[in-house]
Amino acid sequence: MTLTPVSIDRPVEHTAADWWAQLRDPDLPEQALLDWSDWLEADPRHAEAFERASALAEAAGAMAPSLRERFVQRYAPAPLHPDRARRPLIALAAAAVAALALLGAGAFIGLRPSHEASTRQYASERAGHRDIDLPDGSSIELGGATSVTTRYGHDERAIDLDAGEAFFRVAHAERPFVVNAGPLRIRDLGTAFNVRRTGDRVTVAVTEGRVQVSPTGAQGDDGTIELGAGREVSFDPETHAMRILDVDPATATAWRGHRLEFVNEPLSSVVDNVNRYSSRPIRLADPALGKLTFTGTVQVDTIDSWVAALPRVFPVRVDTYTDRLELTRQTAMTRGARPR
Repeated sequence: MTLTPVSIDRPVEHTAADWWAQLRDPDLPEQALLDWSDWLEADPRHAEAFERASALAEAAGAMAPSLRERFVQRYAPAPLHPDRARRPLIALAAAAVAALALLGAGAFIGLRPSHEASTRQYASERAGHRDIDLPDGSSIELGGATSVTTRYGHDERAIDLDAGEAFFRVAHAERPFVVNAGPLRIRDLGTAFNVRRTGDRVTVAVTEGRVQVSPTGAQGDDGTIELGAGREVSFDPETHAMRILDVDPATATAWRGHRLEFVNEPLSSVVDNVNRYSSRPIRLADPALGKLTFTGTVQVDTIDSWVAALPRVFPVRVDTYTDRLELTRQTAMTRGARPR
């Protein structure tokens, strides 16, 4: 095999490594993202260096912990920024860049994972919250009772949202980043977005950048919708229709602040999502109640109060048991304010 030499501009490479580490910070201010974007556009070499730093750090991050520690100690033993709390990430990226500078393209090829795809499963507990740092620098926040499967191959970064709700912040890389959520496939176009899956009912909301949403298994651009920031699409499994709405990004990810927001959503779907946070499961005694639609907010720390208020607006009675709350149909009702 002939290895093509890689031309290394050390200041550029180390700046790229530093950016890679900074972008791992979930509290990174918006101005820093704009500065990073300006840096990428300032010189074609910057984007190339960032791609190298991302790929090498990703490969190094996939090493066994003991091997990764030796790798960092060999190529980046001294703290680059001792005042930064996230130094291990900076050291990892810097070590990868240093290896590339010293060893050339062979380091890049040698650090690539030898397997076709790396698969991992993650899940959060009921009423829980879990943050996941992916090997390419992307991140996922899982809401309550959520499970995902990550499949990182040579040609694609794929995430299967098996159930629940997740917020994705995607790091720039050559390989596409795709989320499969039941009937929908969401392809990132450089962005942050939220996906909620309740069975085959799926809602996708974009908070930054753009995504492409298409039916799973669609050929070419068949049925593909492109969404920008502040837009949301909901897939209804009964009608197979996609409803597109304008949405406040803060509302779309309200669950991260312990609030669940719903707009004209079937009560069955609302109950399923509330149950991901409820200590006592809520059950619909009559499945027909599930077709009622609900618009409003549910505070996850006052779910029992929300359930108790439902008879004010719906023809339901709340029966309380030690292990569950049950909603049954009633013919007489007194209407009041919409429950919050």
